[in-house]
Amino acid sequence: MLNKVRIHQFFYLILSLFLIFVTQRNTPFNITDLNSSLAILFLIIMSFGVSHGAADSIVIWKTFPRFKMKALAFLIYLLIVFLGLILWFQSPMIGLVLLLLMSMVHFGQSDLSYLSRASRSIKISWGFVMTLLPVIFFENDVKLIFDSLLNLYLNPKVFEILKFITIIFIGSFLFLLYIHKGITNKDKFILVIEFLVTVILASLLSPIYWFTFYFCFFHGLRALINIGIKSFRDIIFLIAFTLPVTFFSYFFLFHNLQISYLTIIFSVLMALTISHMFLPLINRLLLSNFKNR
Repeated sequence: MLNKVRIHQFFYLILSLFLIFVTQRNTPFNITDLNSSLAILFLIIMSFGVSHGAADSIVIWKTFPRFKMKALAFLIYLLIVFLGLILWFQSPMIGLVLLLLMSMVHFGQSDLSYLSRASRSIKISWGFVMTLLPVIFFENDVKLIFDSLLNLYLNPKVFEILKFITIIFIGSFLFLLYIHKGITNKDKFILVIEFLVTVILASLLSPIYWFTFYFCFFHGLRALINIGIKSFRDIIFLIAFTLPVTFFSYFFLFHNLQISYLTIIFSVLMALTISHMFLPLINRLLLSNFKNR
């Protein structure tokens, strides 16, 4: 896995440096314009980005020996997804807060999982920064996105506080990584380069553009590497469980219910993240029940 991570790090840095070279600051972007590039970003996130969550289907299939147990695990997983969607549309505020909190934990655990000796504080610092990084450079844009998702006007001071805390966590991540003795200097160097390049990208790309790039090409690919896609059957699994999410998001939520792309992206990711983080617990409970019979 380490070799695959190294290859991913190389290509991520090359692609990032290319984007830094060609990107101009303050790219025009209107989140209320459904004919804008948001439609393309929606498609990328709902297909390529979501595919690493669909890899949970591979985990479920390989975890349980009997088909009935596999089917039950799938049903529980999907039930949690739909409950998450209901929660979002009943209370977008709770849904957004949950998404942010889960991302702070999940991004660090997933992105840095190849560093088995990395401390929890390093991973939490990474996750916090990756979750809220755009607020440092595009505070007003992030506020506009949150206002649109929640359909209300948030106090600007909230984002000033988030900006300050995020800067603190950047320093925390770099300091904790520097003093950590369980990570090799080579790993530290590459990770710092990845981190700084990602920060630079966040300063150049509008928040949704940056999130799409980070979520799909850094976090998503790194997660697929962690899971391990080893056969053509695994790829078929990914496609089989990604396409329904894409079609459901577009044809039902967007086309029929006229929900905005922006709301679909964050509500679906929130619901899928809940199920994704609950999967180990689902597997343990079902396996325990299976062994006790």
